[in-house]
Amino acid sequence: MNSFELNKIFGAILGTLVFVMGVGFIADEIYAPIEGRGADYALPEPAAEGEAGGEDAPGVPSIAARMQTASAEEGESLITRCQSCHDYSPANENRVGPGIYGIVGHPIASHEGFSYSDALAALGEAGEIWDYEHLDAFIENPRAHVPGTLMTFAGLADPEDRANLIAFLRENSDDPYPLPEAPAEEAPAEGEAAAEGEAPAEQDPIWAAMAAVTPEDGEALIVRCQSCHDYSEANANRVGPGLYGVVGQQIAHHEGYSYSDALASLGAEGETWTPENLSAFLESPADFAPGTRMAFPGIADVEDRAALIVYLNTLSENPMDLSGGAAGGEAEAAPAEGDAAPAEGEAPAEEAAPAEEAAPAETEEAPAEQPALEEVEQLNLEEEGEAAAEEAPVVEVEAPQDETVEDPNTQVPGADQEMDNPAEEIGTGRSWRNPNIFTQ
Repeated sequence: MNSFELNKIFGAILGTLVFVMGVGFIADEIYAPIEGRGADYALPEPAAEGEAGGEDAPGVPSIAARMQTASAEEGESLITRCQSCHDYSPANENRVGPGIYGIVGHPIASHEGFSYSDALAALGEAGEIWDYEHLDAFIENPRAHVPGTLMTFAGLADPEDRANLIAFLRENSDDPYPLPEAPAEEAPAEGEAAAEGEAPAEQDPIWAAMAAVTPEDGEALIVRCQSCHDYSEANANRVGPGLYGVVGQQIAHHEGYSYSDALASLGAEGETWTPENLSAFLESPADFAPGTRMAFPGIADVEDRAALIVYLNTLSENPMDLSGGAAGGEAEAAPAEGDAAPAEGEAPAEEAAPAEEAAPAETEEAPAEQPALEEVEQLNLEEEGEAAAEEAPVVEVEAPQDETVEDPNTQVPGADQEMDNPAEEIGTGRSWRNPNIFTQ
């Protein structure tokens, strides 16, 4: 191979490298990231080894305090997150992770036949046990509590969920570990009581939202539920239970429907579908009742949830008093009804007016009946010979001309002329006392 061929080969290689480098430079210029632009999420920094002691965050009750009210039944719905790696049955076999039957109070890294990480093994050699503090911190963030652990679980952030899960693990044992004593400090208890006293203020958003919506707003949203629920008075079970009268009722109360264990346990504890519970469930069913079979993703807008709750409240024979929402709307509507009441009160007066107008008609008709009595009197007077002659001029003045035209043979007697048949003359309807003569 001569030098010319070698030069072509090296030239091709160099040219390719220059082309690749040039493409890289151009790509960097085109697709260079712009700092501080667009939405981002700051990842939490791992806690330092010295800080990983399982201490509770400010405002979070200690695990000892939370264990006093923890629910093993709710913890049972959370243990499903562990079953893919751990066996919590009495068999207590090793899987990806060690068996966790009877784990509470058990020495750390002591399950026979399992190969632990050096970090957990060191804790076990130091005589540490899986007490409530260690379990609470480890379940919250395994890698922060025991740096170097092989545990890949992300952790449970909710303190109540951790306490419930530990309560289940405690009872999942042949010899349950004793519960911790309640904290002796009174000051935090008073602080918690004050926080509990302020709890209704945290519920203000749903109540304020209910005050600003109408049942008609919710009626437009109920169509999202009709494929799975019956909200008519029949209240039949479909894919989900009937919703008629659900507001204020006990959770998992509908007869004949098979509820999930999560909702059934809430109902067994006496929980009801208050506006707060309904709002939390409608926002995220899975977060409100972990383990529920409800596949609905939820309604994020608080006003939409409030409108739906207000409308559901109307679908009941005994609606709940939503003093913060629907009742407020009814209270506002009440003055309108009150305003309408006087109108109704005025209605009889308006109806009475025609009656009063009709009264003169009756009084006008009354003279029509009176001539009969006066005819008798007049006949009596004419028999005496004088009374008819006095009334005759009045008849001449008041009698309409058309009547005299209709009966040309009839002559009105004068003052000195005696009527041949006074009863017949008066009976012709020409008496001045008959008002009907003016309407003919």
